[in-house]
Amino acid sequence: QNSISSVAMALNVARKASGHSARLLEGAGPLIQPRAWRPAGTIDQLTGLSIGATNDRLGTTLPNVDLTESFSEEDLEVLQQASDDAGGILVFPNQRPTMTIHDHVRFANAIARANATQIEPHAVAAAHPDAAEVLEIVREPSAHVVFGENWHSDNSFMERTASFSILRGTVVPRLGVNDTLFSSTEDAYDALSSTMQRLLLELNAFHSANKAYGPGHPGNSRAAMEDTSTMAWREDAPILKHDMLQPMVTVHPRTGRRGLFVSPTFTTHIHGMPAHESKSLLKLVYDHIARPEFCTRVSWLPNQVTMWDNRSLSHKGIADDMSEKRVVQRISIRGSSPVNYKGQSFSLTHKVAATTAGLFD
Repeated sequence: QNSISSVAMALNVARKASGHSARLLEGAGPLIQPRAWRPAGTIDQLTGLSIGATNDRLGTTLPNVDLTESFSEEDLEVLQQASDDAGGILVFPNQRPTMTIHDHVRFANAIARANATQIEPHAVAAAHPDAAEVLEIVREPSAHVVFGENWHSDNSFMERTASFSILRGTVVPRLGVNDTLFSSTEDAYDALSSTMQRLLLELNAFHSANKAYGPGHPGNSRAAMEDTSTMAWREDAPILKHDMLQPMVTVHPRTGRRGLFVSPTFTTHIHGMPAHESKSLLKLVYDHIARPEFCTRVSWLPNQVTMWDNRSLSHKGIADDMSEKRVVQRISIRGSSPVNYKGQSFSLTHKVAATTAGLFD
């Protein structure tokens, strides 16, 4: 599958679709990569190395999707299949300038209904005043800490983690800066030795909302939120009280592919391991996920929406130019409790008291 381009796969899906559904995939192409316009030498806080992204097979641009329209069940399945074939990233450019936050919510609700689930409002941040389903992420030009700047999978600290996230840029900097960096955690798993795969298949790790959103750390997501004038806290956030156990390798419910499911933002430690062993093994896996051959970048244009599958990917914002304000609005879809290769899940039954706030520790 990885040797076939996402564009060719999209065309194959289109042949099987009919009418309006097929038109959704017309003009499918690779992600734009304005490499010449990107600042050079941006360092990943995790690895200490320059950010690289050479996985040009990852992701598809669909210029013929109008998110202000209504979508049939077939339409939604065509889009989800296109996402599966593209490794989990769909970019919808050229949205109508008149697209509203309510159009964004309507599309997200359609995706949720197609999967017999619902939108998952952010568990810690206060809702957007015009749409409770929406998290608005603001990055001020003066920010010292950037929300979402470190690797993570959305809502991995929940009992039922996020399937899709749908991000709409409302104020975007010039093209080529402040991209979103994605890694295929499935490609990363496939590239491991069989010995390492067998080891990780049997391991589970705890994920913590409080690590990222708890008070007392100058570099976590809470600090980034406090560095804005608009992002606020929910009055009640029970998710901060407990950490959830998740498999280190999860199985995608649609494709069956295995992917690495840990992140420096939310993962605290490997269950059943001494701290020094857990820390060393997690660092090895984090650095592996961040390798350029598994990564691609989504560059932002005005009137663009990007949808990605958290079950296949890890991602982070790139803060390579802090001179311009950036505002994006995110909706996440509730998925299921992640399962391992044996079909086991742990997040509904295995919880511990929340860890303290932290970053990379």
